[in-house]
Amino acid sequence: MPAIGLSTYRWNNNIKSMLLLAAFPFLLLLLLGILAYGFAWVLADPRGFVDPRSFAAYGLESSGGYGPGDFALAAIRAWWPYVAGGAAIWVGIGYLFNDSMIHAATGAQPLGRAEAPRLYAILEPLCISRGLAVPKLYIMDTDAMNAFASGIDQRSYSITVTRGLLERLDDRELEAVLAHELTHIINRDVRLMIVTVVFVGMISFLAQMLWQTMRFGMYGYSYGRDSRERSRVALFEFVAAIIAAIGYVLALVLRFAISRKREYLADAGSLELTKNPEALISALRKISTNPEVAHVPSEVRQMFIENPPHLDFVELFATHPPIEARIRVLEQLGGVHTDPGAPAAAPHAQGPWNQPAHDPSAGPWGPHNSAPPDERGPWGPHKH
Repeated sequence: MPAIGLSTYRWNNNIKSMLLLAAFPFLLLLLLGILAYGFAWVLADPRGFVDPRSFAAYGLESSGGYGPGDFALAAIRAWWPYVAGGAAIWVGIGYLFNDSMIHAATGAQPLGRAEAPRLYAILEPLCISRGLAVPKLYIMDTDAMNAFASGIDQRSYSITVTRGLLERLDDRELEAVLAHELTHIINRDVRLMIVTVVFVGMISFLAQMLWQTMRFGMYGYSYGRDSRERSRVALFEFVAAIIAAIGYVLALVLRFAISRKREYLADAGSLELTKNPEALISALRKISTNPEVAHVPSEVRQMFIENPPHLDFVELFATHPPIEARIRVLEQLGGVHTDPGAPAAAPHAQGPWNQPAHDPSAGPWGPHNSAPPDERGPWGPHKH
């Protein structure tokens, strides 16, 4: 992919992150206003008039209309500082503690150099080739095969792998997976995904909290009322439940709206780093046989290298493109055709960052050439 395309993609990710943060409090206020309108609709008399005492009971000031719309606007005017403050606190917590929260949710443990010299020996040259600091490494103790990158800045960037991945993949396949995750960091995908996780979590929490608050208030209101008013209360509870569900679904749609193109670009970035499409293709095929890490929340699984949909009919909203489609693209980019049962091939070209570390005769740019200078020059055999 052309460098200008990648640069544009990275800028777009940064812009999307800022827009999501800016839209965050507005979506929360919209959800609040809709629920307040439904609540006032139940309180209103047959003429659509809401008793001023209902405004006073919730600390609201009417602008003179005393209808459900007036009640909803009054609720937004009165409670927007609390909503904005809560959003700011939530985002601040996400910024400061996203690393700890994600690894607590996954059960991942830090992985030091002494514990995983093989992993560091593969990752460090990839980072050096792009002038990056080595991200922190974590491991999940599961037989499943998966990996993900996370973090929003240099302080929190990390790559997590599963024990099953380390055990089942050879060095070239593992290098391809690490290069894929490193590309997510380079492209700022991880920052956008962290913002999305924080966003979805807050929307879900607020929808549940507002639903419980309104439901509790309706129980008090319906006590001693006639059957007609109790029917309206029941209808409001049904509508409020739908609105809360819509809020949650909107948050999920926002999560799925984050382009699945990021996985294709990360695959292409892995190919660019390793020059070995067969290695990533082989790794993806292995991973697809056992990618499920059931204990990890769905908000985090969307960051995995593979996250298959659990139901066929929801593939439209899948966070990742199908493995078969990704393999077809890799074959086109690499100009190769692979056999599903074949092992990963050696890279087409040996560069400074994929030199096997165990070869003592190798120089920094590849194996030493033992041919006499008068027999072979750098451009081919000498002609006599």
